[in-house]
Amino acid sequence: MDVRGRMLKETLDAKVTEAEGGERRLNHYVIKRVLGSGSFGIVHLALDTDSNTLVAIKEFSKTKLRKQQAMKNGGIYGAFRGRGRGRGRGAAPGAAAANGGHAALAAAKSDNPIDLVRGEIAILKKLNHNNVVKLFEVLDDPNQDSLFMVFELCEKGALMDISLERSAQPLPTDLSRQYFQEILLGIEYLHEHDIAHRDIKPDNMLISKDGTLKIVDFGVSEIFTREIGTVNKSAGSPAFYAPEMCVARHGDLSAKLLDIWAIGVTLYCMSFGRLPFNGRSMLDLYESIRSQEPQYPPGIDPRLKDLLEKLLAKNPDDRITMDQLRVHPWVTDNGRLPMVSKEQNCESLVTEITQSDVDAAVVQVRSLFTVLKAVSKLKNLGRAPGSSGDLFPA
Repeated sequence: MDVRGRMLKETLDAKVTEAEGGERRLNHYVIKRVLGSGSFGIVHLALDTDSNTLVAIKEFSKTKLRKQQAMKNGGIYGAFRGRGRGRGRGAAPGAAAANGGHAALAAAKSDNPIDLVRGEIAILKKLNHNNVVKLFEVLDDPNQDSLFMVFELCEKGALMDISLERSAQPLPTDLSRQYFQEILLGIEYLHEHDIAHRDIKPDNMLISKDGTLKIVDFGVSEIFTREIGTVNKSAGSPAFYAPEMCVARHGDLSAKLLDIWAIGVTLYCMSFGRLPFNGRSMLDLYESIRSQEPQYPPGIDPRLKDLLEKLLAKNPDDRITMDQLRVHPWVTDNGRLPMVSKEQNCESLVTEITQSDVDAAVVQVRSLFTVLKAVSKLKNLGRAPGSSGDLFPA
């Protein structure tokens, strides 16, 4: 049972059935409808009959996962091997290596990309924070390219629909401050787990039924080495790239500071309803990010302008840190709305990832969604990605 009192059910063999009335089931999940589609596939709305709660079942491409892992030196086991995770949290997959190295050895010999990331998934399943979407279960069909992740559902959808071509209505200051604090708390928690999100943007900030912001979509996340904390591959959405990413052959970059920059772009979007940098092409966009300063409207709160300038500092060494963000006058409204302490925010850090956690990270299922996906695609033929009802972006 997880710390929220929900049973994490591990199923050795699952199947899809369809009743005479057309109800489709995946074990204890009743598939309701398609929420949306995107680059990673289809997102289904489902009812978990064990808990009588709605969930989102998200498809994820193993081919893309394989490519992503190939870019990590030695895969996740190479990153973790031989080090602790700090604060006495255990060595995660490295602990398995210390205990005979069975998991690492199996991953090294396996052709299945899922075996390379079982340790990562084991960590993600144990994350427990109010502002980080909860991953309940991961299902892998060895006969298909996709694996399927069962997440808590965020009924109110994305924080904001914004892009290079599309502006949005700015949020009221009080709501923007509330959501910004929640983003900071969630990202701080991830960073304390040595996880850089790498794709922070309004699309990946969803709002739950009770109005809580949840950080989602770890498709390009990096679990990095605490002692180094760097990445050398570009990832995420170009409009949210930091200047140091917009340079060819940029070498190793601070993963945390890349996230800090993207937090700044997100706050700019929330405050003004548009992106701070734009361009007629990717090269124009990169040049804008590298060399131009954002435009601020007349009468802007000087505290907000100061915060944005510190978040969007071109030199990463000049960028504001998470500890400084916590006490910034705009964030706390001059101390009237202080954030919970770092100790309180991170008290539910994962203390140990056992060999059992790694082994049970992914449930193998057979011929899971072959029929289900075909039916869904036929029913949604012609439906635009991200259309109304897309509560959990793919």
